[in-house]
Amino acid sequence: MRPLGWAALACAVFAGCGSGGSHGAGDGATSTPSLSPSASSAPAAAVTAFVTTAPPIDFEGRRIGSRYVYATKRKGTKQVYVLRADTVNAVYNGTATGRSAFTNPHVVFYGDAGKRLHADAPAGTVEEKDKTVVMTGGVRARTDDGMTLRSDVLRYDDETQIVHGTGHVVVTFPQGEELQGETVDWNLRDGHINVTGAR
Repeated sequence: MRPLGWAALACAVFAGCGSGGSHGAGDGATSTPSLSPSASSAPAAAVTAFVTTAPPIDFEGRRIGSRYVYATKRKGTKQVYVLRADTVNAVYNGTATGRSAFTNPHVVFYGDAGKRLHADAPAGTVEEKDKTVVMTGGVRARTDDGMTLRSDVLRYDDETQIVHGTGHVVVTFPQGEELQGETVDWNLRDGHINVTGAR
């Protein structure tokens, strides 16, 4: 596979490039072969057109030395998150259909009013269709003011800006107070945290 710059990968996987010509065969375009003169004069019911679909674009990126692979998600001028990982495999089938799988992702989520959440996990995926980031395999996260979160899975919903943790949830506050539960919802817009099944 020929090497491709990460900017092109981020463009394809994290959307925003649309279906313009820069994607080439990977933009999901279809082509219809022209009909011969004899076929074009036949009744419409007798004409058969063959539609071919371009194959998906498959990208792979790997950390080289001290250099990681990066992906950045923005909404207009606002930074939503920055993801750093050792490796990435991304498949892009067309507009809003990209899916990327990362190893050892480190993600910084940017909330409103300067709030930031730093999260690490052994594996993660980004789904372009529903604008989500899912981190798995045991997640550890922290805020700049010292609050920490541990869970089996962490899912970030781009539309609501809510981080949802499930499985062996433990939230520790800077003062030392600890909450354990089944799930946690952390709203990056206002900083509100809700732990369910607390024990």
